Amino acid sequence: MKRLAYILLIQLLVLGCSTEAKYSVENVELDMEVIKVSCGFCEVHFDTSKPAYYYIAAEKVREGVDPLKIEEQFKTLSLDYAYMNYINWRYDLLYNGEPHIAEFSSHSLQYGEMTHFFTSLEEDTDYWVYAFIVDPHTNSPIGDLVIEEIHTKPSSEEKVFFKYRINDTWDYVYPLDESGKINTHLPWVGETIDSLVLRDEINPYTPGYYFIDRMQVLRDSGKANIHYGMYAHNNNGIGDGSSQTEFIEGHTYYTAIASFDGPIILDGEYKNYSIYKFTWEKGMDLVFTLEDDTLGAW
Repeated sequence: MKRLAYILLIQLLVLGCSTEAKYSVENVELDMEVIKVSCGFCEVHFDTSKPAYYYIAAEKVREGVDPLKIEEQFKTLSLDYAYMNYINWRYDLLYNGEPHIAEFSSHSLQYGEMTHFFTSLEEDTDYWVYAFIVDPHTNSPIGDLVIEEIHTKPSSEEKVFFKYRINDTWDYVYPLDESGKINTHLPWVGETIDSLVLRDEINPYTPGYYFIDRMQVLRDSGKANIHYGMYAHNNNGIGDGSSQTEFIEGHTYYTAIASFDGPIILDGEYKNYSIYKFTWEKGMDLVFTLEDDTLGAW
């Protein structure tokens, strides 16, 4: 009797601690609203009538293809592509000894109401933005395909400048609009490099040329660490896992910050892009604005 009670208690504890989200696969309505389309990104809001898992994507329009005429094939192909990427991601983690790995539904599907930014889009290009419900147990598509065709702008219409602060090992980025308020929807990227590395290993690049190439690599890779709004980072070699930069006393650094919204250089001028230079000292507290922009010079 005690053994049975113990087993029942364990089962209750397990059920009470379960983190699996409740979901529906029948009679679920999926709503998608395109909020903003820019040059290199679009902002889209998603919601479901019941708690459910769903897949979202943005891809270039393929000439001669009507997704609604081949709906089931289109959805299956999209899920196969997502699962292929998931398997590659999982393989790398398993190979490196990671013991806890998210399931496909947690890693590749969405759940509940959310706003998503699709980034790294090409300017002046047609895209499909779409979503559909997925059964997370069978990884099969359910219900209707919700899809909308968009066209990205030829160039970014956003206007921001990046205020930058160094406070000891911490640095802070503030993307400010023309009224001085923080822009929270424009995607941006940043990177800091030691001038010694730049001179010794990447010569003959100037900081400007190096960062232009670097930003393009980030766009092409699809693996950029993208930020929105204000961001703080501890440059102690650990940080938040996004950078291994560790400030060294007396070393000179360059930090580049750029919007992730189309070309950095347009008509011969930098667009939403700054490069700041500083020599780091312990305990320093400096703020950089547009007047401090080196424009990529040494």
